[in-house]
Parts: sequence; C-alpha cells; structure tokens
Amino acid sequence: MDKLSFSAMDSRMPGYGTQDLIIDLLNSLSAIKSLSEIDCEIADEKTLIREALANLIQNQDMERCSFFAVDDQGILSNVTGLSIAELPDMAQVSGQPKQFRVGEGIIGTAAASHEIQYCRNCAQDPRFAAFAGQESMPGCIVCTPVFTLSNVLIGVLNVSHPTPEFFTDWHLRLLDLYATILGQLITNRRLLQQMETQIRLRTQELERLVDETRLLKDHYASMSMLDQLTGLHNRRYFYDQVGLAIAQHKRYQNPFCLLVIDIDHFKAINDRYGHIFGDQVLIGVATALKHLVRNSDILVRFGGEEFVIIFTNTSNDNGRLLAERIRQEIKLLSWEHENCSVTLTLSIGVYCTTQHAPDTDSAMDIDQIIHFADTACYVAKTNGRDRVEIYNSEHSSPIE
Repeated sequence: MDKLSFSAMDSRMPGYGTQDLIIDLLNSLSAIKSLSEIDCEIADEKTLIREALANLIQNQDMERCSFFAVDDQGILSNVTGLSIAELPDMAQVSGQPKQFRVGEGIIGTAAASHEIQYCRNCAQDPRFAAFAGQESMPGCIVCTPVFTLSNVLIGVLNVSHPTPEFFTDWHLRLLDLYATILGQLITNRRLLQQMETQIRLRTQELERLVDETRLLKDHYASMSMLDQLTGLHNRRYFYDQVGLAIAQHKRYQNPFCLLVIDIDHFKAINDRYGHIFGDQVLIGVATALKHLVRNSDILVRFGGEEFVIIFTNTSNDNGRLLAERIRQEIKLLSWEHENCSVTLTLSIGVYCTTQHAPDTDSAMDIDQIIHFADTACYVAKTNGRDRVEIYNSEHSSPIE
C-alpha cells in the first residue's frame, strides 16, 4: 500500500497542463462550496452524508463513493453509497451493509491509522484477491478517515474509480480537506441534534414542572377556600363568589336571599360533651345543609358554629320557606353520646333583596347585607332561639 506524500504536487497524469489544473481547481472549489452549503439541520445523518457523496461525484471524477460509520464496538458499517450511475435517482443502499473491523482491510486500516489509504491498483493488491474478475472491483480506491472537531473517529469516506492509478495527489489533497469539512458538518449536526434533544427534554421537564406547579397552586388555592373540618367552602370562598350574585342582581334584578345560621347553645355542647363531639355536630350540620341547597347556591362555614347560605333567584317568601325547612330538618338530627341523645336547634336570620326598592339595593355591598342578616339572626336568638327572622328596618343591631 502506497502512503500519500503531500510533497509531490507535480505528480500528474501524462498530458496534464495548466488548463487541466485550473479546471481541477474550479471543480474542487465547487465541491467544497457545495459541501459547506449543505444544511446541517437535516434530521437524518445518513441523508446528510448521502448529499455530501452526491456533491463529490457531481464535482469530481469519482466513479463511486461510500461511507462506513464506526460504532462503539469498533465495527465499520456501510451506511450509504452512491455511484455516478445512481446519482439521478439517489438510490439508497439495499441489502445487508458491508462491515469491517477497525484495522481490517484498507477501510479498517484508514480507521486504525487515522491516515489516508490509497490503493493505486486493486487488481494487483492481494487484499482484493477475493474480488478478482468481478465487475464490482474498482481499479483504484482512496479511504479517508473522517473525524469530529474533537478528533474522534466518525467513519471512513471511500472513493473509487474503475481505472487504476486514476487519483492524483490533487485528488488526495482534496479528499483530505473534504473529509475535514464533512467531519465538521456531521459534528455540527450531531451537536445540533443533541442540543435540540436537550431543549426538548428540558422543555418537557419545564412543562411538567409548570403543570405540577399549577396543580399544586390550584390545590392550595382550593384548600385555602375549604373548611378543613366540614369540607364546606369557607369565608374566603364566600367573598370570592358572592360578587357574582350581587352583580347579577344589580344588572338583571335577579333576587337572592342571604341566610346567617347559628347553632343554638353550641358553646354549652362543647363544654358538656367535649370539642371532639362538638366537631362531630358541626360535620353533621354541614352534611345536612349540603343536601338542602342547590348547586347554584352558595353555602359556607362562616366561622365557629355559624353558616351562611345565599339562595340565588329566590324571593322573600321563598327565602323564608327555605329557611324554615332548614330549621326543621336540622332539628330532626340527633347524635348519641354515652347513651344520651343530643339534638340541637338553629337561629336563622334572613335578608332578601326583594325587601327594598332596586335603587336602595343597588347601593348596598355584601358586608351591609351580611350585617342585616346577622342582625335578624340576633333578633331570632333574643326572641327565644329555634326560629327564623326576616330582617326589617326596625331590627336593632346585634350586641358585639
């Protein structure tokens, strides 16, 4: 095997003149320029290499080009090949690809030595004895190793011609430069693919974290609006939602009634039976209230033993009926404690927007409405408890 000597620049074929040199130079520049213009963002590396081989055949007197990529096991596999006859339709390599180990044959030698290998006459080379007489055996072949920017072997670029000793030092210099640029192109594509993969993975991770954060935020937002004991919404939720009922009333004159519900003598229940039992009572009352309101209504535990309900689209008369129904239903409940049956009653204050003229209601806010219903609840307690009171202007404010 003859090694390449880059000092022999004037080793030309017979009759090689200045005009031939200029043509070779232009063709070489065209090949390099075309190679540099290949888009490294091509998704498939084999397609990128194939375009590079096609470019080389189009701009140089190469009969056939192929590329053997090396894997982690040191196996060189023919990933793509192209001949001048196949160029128009860019036919892909079919069948089982040829393989060589690093160090095996001229291709493996180029990979192992990291140097260009040039077999000037394959018919006289014993390594090609097995192919003697076959039409597929080239006259000469050049194998050029291709490296990444960090000098890691990517594979071997092979070019052949049916004429022995066809390739000159000019071709060898060109192939060396071509292999360098091809290596950079493949490296850039791999780095770009790695970057895109990392970006995709990071994006997926960020999207997952955003989703988890949103779910966590929603969870804590939901938890912050729920009463942990009874499972009802709390005062914060009430103020967040009640604005809609007021807005609809002011705009469309949709009436609503607000009920302030207080468990009678609840402190005595806690003192006598304990706070754990008192919690059970609160849970029981809350559960019963859930079944007595509609989905469109607003039910909250306002604090302690106090509950607030807004019945939407409800008139004054219907508000009273609903409040009476709640009072009676809760009165039927009972809890057992040490063979003792415990019952309770409610005091309910009601304020309905239909009690006043629309122009009066339009100036009210929710705190005023709660104050009126709370005043009515206070009146119910002072009048003996276990009753419903509808607010009117003659009621006095509750004692703080």
